[in-house]
Amino acid sequence: MDKETTSWRKISVAEVAILAIVFTLILYLGPAAASGHMIRHDHPVGYGASDSFQHQSRSEAIKGMGQYRTEAPYIVAGLRNVVGFYPPITYHATVLFSHLSGLETYDSLFFIIGLALAASALVAYHLTKSLGKAAAVLALPLTLLVATGKPFLGMVTFGQMPFALSSLFLVATAWAITKLELPKSYFLVAIFFAGTIMTHTSETLFLTIMFAIALLPAVISRLVNRKLSGIKPLLQENRKLIIAFMIAALIAIYFWPIFLKIWLRLQPYRFSVESTSASFPAATVYPTDFGFMLIAIIIGLAAAAMFLIQKRDELGKLLQSPELFTVAFSAYMLLAGFGTYFGFGLRSFQTRLFWPITLAPLAGFGIYQLLRMILKLANKGISAFAVAVAVAAVLSVAVVALKYSEPSPGIMDSDHWEPMQWIAENTPKDAQVFMLYSYVYGQTSATYNTERVNYFLELPDFAKLINGYSQNKVFDRMVRVTVPSDSGAEFPYRKGLLSFGQLNNETMTGRTVDICSADYYVADRAFAQEQLVQATTLLVQKFAAANMTVVYQNPAVVVLKNNNFGGDCLAQ
Repeated sequence: MDKETTSWRKISVAEVAILAIVFTLILYLGPAAASGHMIRHDHPVGYGASDSFQHQSRSEAIKGMGQYRTEAPYIVAGLRNVVGFYPPITYHATVLFSHLSGLETYDSLFFIIGLALAASALVAYHLTKSLGKAAAVLALPLTLLVATGKPFLGMVTFGQMPFALSSLFLVATAWAITKLELPKSYFLVAIFFAGTIMTHTSETLFLTIMFAIALLPAVISRLVNRKLSGIKPLLQENRKLIIAFMIAALIAIYFWPIFLKIWLRLQPYRFSVESTSASFPAATVYPTDFGFMLIAIIIGLAAAAMFLIQKRDELGKLLQSPELFTVAFSAYMLLAGFGTYFGFGLRSFQTRLFWPITLAPLAGFGIYQLLRMILKLANKGISAFAVAVAVAAVLSVAVVALKYSEPSPGIMDSDHWEPMQWIAENTPKDAQVFMLYSYVYGQTSATYNTERVNYFLELPDFAKLINGYSQNKVFDRMVRVTVPSDSGAEFPYRKGLLSFGQLNNETMTGRTVDICSADYYVADRAFAQEQLVQATTLLVQKFAAANMTVVYQNPAVVVLKNNNFGGDCLAQ
């Protein structure tokens, strides 16, 4: 065995060890910490917002129904013909893993997304490896930011779960493109690209825009110099990529009508300028959130600009050059995150959450170029890879030490989870549930876990009800409620194979109802504010005095059954 082969094997072992450490760190510090370093729980752990419960409860609904042709009625205001309108891979993967592992869907979903974050760092490494092993190692410290807490880990705890999984497919698609010279490699591109379509289609859009930008200069050049005859050689040069897109479109053929006829119509492009996400303010990412690693990104951006200028004559074949494509992809994802200033709003804000992964090649390339300059000045036979490992280790320690914060275990606890499970298992399927105001159930997608249609009394309406009684000693039975529902797609239903109608109107998700027109009532007594405790206690007493029956209770929550549906349920 020659010296060169031995050296190669040592480096390969070192790479495996480095990647194993990074993979473990991301899992341990991020998703594992948010879930209490346990895989199995008796209630959802790490779920911190309504969006996260939306994905958890939809997964559970699909598991129960055994299909996703339609939405569960209790997720869509009680409607029974609403088509399953979300990209399905996240939910199908969760249900399959739940069946295979025996874990609850909420644990399965969190585990899958945690693995996706950790795996994305490994894919970023291999993508950057087209620029050299040293650059790839230097890209790894930035990837650790996905596990350091807010804002980046918010993509999991605040419910951007399909986005996180789709972003793994996005980076994997970019990596597969750098391997197009391998036989049949277009199948990899096709599978990963189809993964973005069927998981969170915004990532498909960003990739498509990049491909268009990459091909446009070549198309213009061929048309100018060779007219239409120049297009055929261009198609031939990119035939593997074209085949990959065709296969991906075929794989995702079921979802295309839903995307084109529902989502694209509801969310068309509109120019706007946003600096903070109105729908996701708690996890809005700014460049300053990178801390000292922002310097590496800036250096990488400058190095990338110089590299692309030097290779400008080769930009017409960007998609055939792994080095050029890797640098261009990472720089493009930086620009995509700033699409918030050009009308891409929420989708670009989401893209920023994955910047620690998508900008990792840029950071690694920048640090590597700086390191090369220093080593050249030193004029010694020092291994660039060994120095890169040492620098990456120091940067990784600094990232964790300076940027890490313990993630929240979420808002749910056993006392609030068990009443919903009791309702799901012990009440008629068509029962209606009235929920008094609650901090926990205020993340209204959590209430889907009753598997019943719910009426939720928001805090202003709760206060109005209590204040009215304080003034008049009489309860106004007509109250304004929220009907927890996923109305983002406006409740679509099939009119034909390729056509859909919508049922959305305000009375489906918010309406005025008779407070006595529900079968069961849920009262949360676990408030830090004494006024809220007193108000809830008063209502429970009035319910009980009007012949309601307590059917479940624990230290935090009481569930009552209405024995006089539509009649007087409040002792005045």
